[in-house]
Amino acid sequence: MTLAEFLSSETGMLLSGLALGAVAGSFLNVCAYRIPLGQSTVSPRSRCPQCKSSIPWFRNLPVFSWLIQGGKASCCTFRIPLRYWLVEVFVAMVFGFLFHRYSQMPSLGPFVAGCIFAWLMIAVVVVDVEHMIIPDRFSMGGAVGGVLLSMAFPSIHLLRHSSELLDRLGGGMNSLIGLLVGSASLYWIGILAEKGLKKEALGEGDVKLMGCIGAFCGWKGAIFAIFGGATLGAFILLPLMVIGRMRSNGKDDAESLAWGQEVPFGPYLALAGLLYLACIRSWVDSWFDSLILVFQRSSLG
Repeated sequence: MTLAEFLSSETGMLLSGLALGAVAGSFLNVCAYRIPLGQSTVSPRSRCPQCKSSIPWFRNLPVFSWLIQGGKASCCTFRIPLRYWLVEVFVAMVFGFLFHRYSQMPSLGPFVAGCIFAWLMIAVVVVDVEHMIIPDRFSMGGAVGGVLLSMAFPSIHLLRHSSELLDRLGGGMNSLIGLLVGSASLYWIGILAEKGLKKEALGEGDVKLMGCIGAFCGWKGAIFAIFGGATLGAFILLPLMVIGRMRSNGKDDAESLAWGQEVPFGPYLALAGLLYLACIRSWVDSWFDSLILVFQRSSLG
């Protein structure tokens, strides 16, 4: 078997995805650290956050360097957060899954869009959890990228007409509709929640993020991300709040979650969007299609 044949096989694609995903995860860590600080993601080269020493390439290998060094910097006493390793592993696993699926169902558009969208969503999760912000280059830049990719690869939105021009126009329209439906829906939900709670319920970053998710996933994916993200957040946060309350024995604890405390919503939107595009799109789309069919029949009869 030649190298080209191996790389094009299911095993080769899986290993390629894992390797490229680990590298992409390493770069994601750089972006997550530098972008909130307003620093360049290109220069200077990687350096220790504590002593500012440059990190040589052989001590900056994705996934492996953290394990070999036991989570410790080689230049000083700085302990490298476990988050860095987890991000690299998770991105590697997601890319490995997408590459392996591409080897089974070779469709370039969904493959390219899936890799870019997955990287963006994981970046949003990391930055929003740590800094409570969603950089515009992820949300607004991602929305523009989603529209352009949809026009270049109409198969992202499962369009297959006889005319290539119609496909490209349809892909762009589906992306724009998803962008508008996603951002507008969350905007009005935030307005209503603010009126009811008498305080700001959603940030502008979440609204912009929904534009990005809608641009890649269409309006069905955008709606799913809003309600799926809320459900996911409830399943994760409610047990944490209860456990924190029990551990504190009813006393105020700065480290435990409390009712009314501000928490980022972006990570749950991003995870729901990633879940839709990578795993359950066909199921969600068929559910929406059946619901539309019910409304059409009721309006006719």
